[in-house]
Amino acid sequence: MLLSKRPRRCNKSTFRMGFREGVTFMNSLMLLSMCIMMLAAMVVAGPHAKSPAVYVVRVKGSPLSTFRGSPDLQFTSTAHPVQGTNRPDFSSEAAHAYANHLSGRHDMVLEESLKSGSFQKIYSYTTVLNAFTVKLTDHEQAKLLESHPHVVSVERDQLLQKSTTHTPQFLNLPKGAWPVLNGPENAGEGMVIGMLDTGIDPAHVSFRDKKLWSKPYGHLNKWKGGCEVVEENFPAGSCNGKVIGAKYFARGIMAADMFNETYDFASPFDGDGHGTHTSSIAAGSSGVPVVVKGYNYGTASGIAPRARIAVYKVIYRDGGFLSDVLAGLDQATHDGVDVVSISLGSTNSASGVPCLNSFDVALLFAVSTGIVVVHAAGNSGPYPSTMNSYGPWIISVGASISDRTYENHVITRNNHDYIGTGSPVKGQEIESAFRMPGTRPPIWYHLIYAEDALNNDTEDLDAEFYSYCQNLAPFNATLVRNKVLMCNFVEYSGNSAAAEFENAVKVATSLNAAGLIMLNKASSLSMKLQRVSMDPVPYSLPTAFIPDSDGASELLNFYNTRTKRDSQGNIVRFKARVKMNDSRQALFKLEAPRVTSFSSRGPVYANTITSVVADLLKPDLVAPGNEIWGAWAQNGIDVTGFVGESFAMISGTSMATPHIAGVVALVKQKHPTWSTSAIHSALLTTASTVDKWNKTILAEQPSASPTTTALGPASPFDVGSGAVNVTASMDPGLVFETDFQDYVNFLCTLPGVDANTVQDSTGATCNVVAGARSSDLNVPSITIANLVGKREVKRTVKNVFDGAEKYTVAVTEPTGVAVNVHPTSFTLRASESIAVSVSLQATGTNGAFTFGSLVWTGDRGHSVRIPVSVLVGEVL
Repeated sequence: MLLSKRPRRCNKSTFRMGFREGVTFMNSLMLLSMCIMMLAAMVVAGPHAKSPAVYVVRVKGSPLSTFRGSPDLQFTSTAHPVQGTNRPDFSSEAAHAYANHLSGRHDMVLEESLKSGSFQKIYSYTTVLNAFTVKLTDHEQAKLLESHPHVVSVERDQLLQKSTTHTPQFLNLPKGAWPVLNGPENAGEGMVIGMLDTGIDPAHVSFRDKKLWSKPYGHLNKWKGGCEVVEENFPAGSCNGKVIGAKYFARGIMAADMFNETYDFASPFDGDGHGTHTSSIAAGSSGVPVVVKGYNYGTASGIAPRARIAVYKVIYRDGGFLSDVLAGLDQATHDGVDVVSISLGSTNSASGVPCLNSFDVALLFAVSTGIVVVHAAGNSGPYPSTMNSYGPWIISVGASISDRTYENHVITRNNHDYIGTGSPVKGQEIESAFRMPGTRPPIWYHLIYAEDALNNDTEDLDAEFYSYCQNLAPFNATLVRNKVLMCNFVEYSGNSAAAEFENAVKVATSLNAAGLIMLNKASSLSMKLQRVSMDPVPYSLPTAFIPDSDGASELLNFYNTRTKRDSQGNIVRFKARVKMNDSRQALFKLEAPRVTSFSSRGPVYANTITSVVADLLKPDLVAPGNEIWGAWAQNGIDVTGFVGESFAMISGTSMATPHIAGVVALVKQKHPTWSTSAIHSALLTTASTVDKWNKTILAEQPSASPTTTALGPASPFDVGSGAVNVTASMDPGLVFETDFQDYVNFLCTLPGVDANTVQDSTGATCNVVAGARSSDLNVPSITIANLVGKREVKRTVKNVFDGAEKYTVAVTEPTGVAVNVHPTSFTLRASESIAVSVSLQATGTNGAFTFGSLVWTGDRGHSVRIPVSVLVGEVL
């Protein structure tokens, strides 16, 4: 019987791809898009721009966070050295008076510089910055402001973008950190995590109070914040104890005419989903069922499930602006949060001295008040020097995979088993983009290729276009019914890959197909530079994706050799058959953790103008950030497959960051008197450098291979100090501490930075000896970007164990560097400190960084590790 009159033809299509957050881009296209964005930003922000724009203007003088009083101005101190839980009160009368004074100074600068009515003041920042934002008519006005004697800097407002059922188990919380804090029902008690994100859906089950907890949240004395009620979508009661406070900041995005009233919402309500997701990772309630499309994927919990959430909505569906982020940070610091989680970053690379930009300086001031700041490293990996997070005072978090996977088997009748986890068995690899039920009985289903399933009147030139399965009309439903439909993949007309898959699933479902397989038939090397993967999406129809042309060719060859045709090429019988398994059941067998390809990498620049690399290690560490389950706002559309659902699985350093924010809350709950740097140090010195199989952690790297991502041992510029070890971080043994003045001195030693610039930016004076270097900062790592001959660095460690302990150091030398440590062993009683000298002598050059480590092992069971990264410039 004649089944099809569509003749087989050679494929002539050109394919291109691109994905949203959490999806791995092909290297060449990603680089191209980055270049285009940077070029566009340069054009928009150029010195001759005439269109209205918003600027961040920093003014000389200390903000509330560091103001020590001024007899001349008759204002008393609003800051004091942070000692444990004793933190500044920015709601005091003295703080209000000084804040009003600073705001008045901002008005004075504007009035003295610009013509009345020619500008629009947007914000005054008084807590973490002495600064304001203003909308100006042209760049000439910005120059006038810059020339004012009280102005430190004028920066154009930046566009920013958004940068867990199993991860608590993967991080060993149920048997480790949670029992130390008397179980998940107490883990995070008394801690407030400030979420600078897209807002929150307060009605989500992950944030309900009395329905999930036997003990309701009570009053928290340290909390100074409030709740911004908007009856339409954030009514009274939205701040229910779990959500302790919520505000939104939108003046900057409104000034840029990018605020969309339809879906952005002028309230703390989440119109995107991202903020709801990250909040649930950090502090979502424990034991919440994750049900998507009627299937229960398990129960979810935040890392610190008893912690409170303070919401600062500063970014929106289409992005946000630095001006609003600074306003949110200013408010969070005023309100008294314990930790801030920031899963966003600039769309432009930093210029000049990254650590002295307005954002990083504001973060420094926030840290000076006792807040631990956790910031996403960025999603621009796997290339070097792609970090979006710079200051040594913040915890910069990269992303890793966990050991969970959803295997999607597609088995052909000739016994080839394609596994969607990246482990081919008896055949080429299929990387599943989807979680799905299996094909229904009977087990084996015939395959049909899209170009063979079109109506007879379809023109040949149209057939290839229709083979993407984005349009139902040209298909012969009778031919497709109860078969597995194979479609070509190409992200045409600018749609996202997820949207294209969603459309193809709709078409296949409407045709009553038994399943869907998407084929990437790209033939050019540029289209094959890296295996494409995307987060699993739950579809009701069995669906799989073959990302590389070799796999696509093999499956098509199987189809063609078993499909009988007549002499004219018309199909007379379909004989190629496959079956697809149910992939919704999670497996836990991957080698993990492993650094994801999208996670941004170090090193970072000390000065981008001179291209001088900093003596500073970034990222700090990695945490799970790939395929993370979390709460979802039902109106969120970022992830096509989860529209209308209460949970979503997405990827990014955005997801890794709240993991660490939750860990910080646990450590701070256990040790409320520890400094911010002690907590920072505890996470880094206890981080793991081996995976669950006790092998060196791997990182996905750039690859010249046409179909795979390279895997290699993770360097400190990939993984930082390692993968977070929550249990160990609560009992680190030794810590490396720094204070505000130490960070100021670090800034004073950066190339191209003078003392006046530092004083204008921080309000503090440099206090460094001649010959001081930025590698002298007392952080738990040693990074030297240009070792000439010999350098000696010092580190001071403090015993935070409750008893005496003897430590002995073991050295792993970087290639081409001789390392000596003095003393090699020491004993410290509780709370005692000791200075350690580390001598690094260049013995050879190879033109690249080499890596080693120092590990202090204590006789009471503690192990303290710091990475050593050195680039030898010259051997003397």
